[in-house]
Amino acid sequence: MRAVAAGTLLAALGAFAPCAVAAPRSAKVCATCHGPIQRAWQASVKSSSWTNPVFQAGYAEARESRGAAAAQRCLSCHVPLAAAMNDTQVTDPVAQEGITCNFCHNVSAVEASPRAASYEYDAAHPNLMRGPYADAAPGSAHDAAFNESMTKSDFCASCHWGENDKGVAFETTYLEWKRSRAAAVGQTCQSCHMPPAPGKASPLAKKQRPEVYAHSFIGPRTAGGLDSIASLGAAVQEGRLRLAIRNSRAGHSLPGGGHSMRAITLEAAFFDAGGKEIARVPVAMYGTEFADSSGAAPVPKWLAAKVSRSRSIPADSTIEEWVPIPAGAKRALALLTYHPVAPAYRARLLARHVDLAGRDPVVIARAEVPLP
Repeated sequence: MRAVAAGTLLAALGAFAPCAVAAPRSAKVCATCHGPIQRAWQASVKSSSWTNPVFQAGYAEARESRGAAAAQRCLSCHVPLAAAMNDTQVTDPVAQEGITCNFCHNVSAVEASPRAASYEYDAAHPNLMRGPYADAAPGSAHDAAFNESMTKSDFCASCHWGENDKGVAFETTYLEWKRSRAAAVGQTCQSCHMPPAPGKASPLAKKQRPEVYAHSFIGPRTAGGLDSIASLGAAVQEGRLRLAIRNSRAGHSLPGGGHSMRAITLEAAFFDAGGKEIARVPVAMYGTEFADSSGAAPVPKWLAAKVSRSRSIPADSTIEEWVPIPAGAKRALALLTYHPVAPAYRARLLARHVDLAGRDPVVIARAEVPLP
């Protein structure tokens, strides 16, 4: 059985007594006891990691260009239950739920390394739910066990540190965090992306806990995820416009996760005394671009043979850009813009008629200064 039919809570729990199932459960079943957590997860990007149109387009292109075997690496993070169960066609409806409850909470260990699928999934015990609490008690719905790795950023490393099959690093967020002040003071990925609050893991739970981790997975596509993530200052020095960008809140470099598919741009607009725009200058682009074996760039990460260009805004750091001031300019406006899909890839996806709703560029910081 993979879903809960309409009925009472007790009937639902009775249908899923420990060891009564031999396959992973749907997140719909988890909602029976963990409704608030399940609903937060359902609204998050984790629940659409398989179905989202950008991934689907990339996965199809990877299969076309590299073949099915090479593309299978994508499944280990975007639809991990399918990878763990060798469901190469992703036909299982629970696997299609993406990064679902019965995957993360059935991982027994994680190796912090760039290899694909560096987690250990316990397929033999799909009804043993692991979590971050050492005193978790089993219930009528499932058994419980403590997984210490869930309390550490290492748990995230299995998908947020990775290389393609040519050894080219395309995901380095975990390593960037390791070098940050956040890591030095013990601030984990979960601290920011799953901010904890006092409460109960389930409304039925007996224990009131000081920390229950949110399953909203806050990021650039969630409300508030980009607020104050970076600051931008502008000043005139030595006859030029000096722009200072500070990565003030992220515990890793910006543009962050999936940096090869994302970008941040900086541009400056100049206006005359009457307010008319007289020039708009692209100042910098932050992110990573890859080249294929023939040197063509930019190409998607599944074709990457080497890095052709890479520049980021490191955590806890300020970087400067200098811009010449055009004649007649009396005011300058600088804009720092986050691109959920890097401009080069955006054009590529639009040409394939991929739905990019919810992935428009967002101005994350601006600065204005009068000019002498």
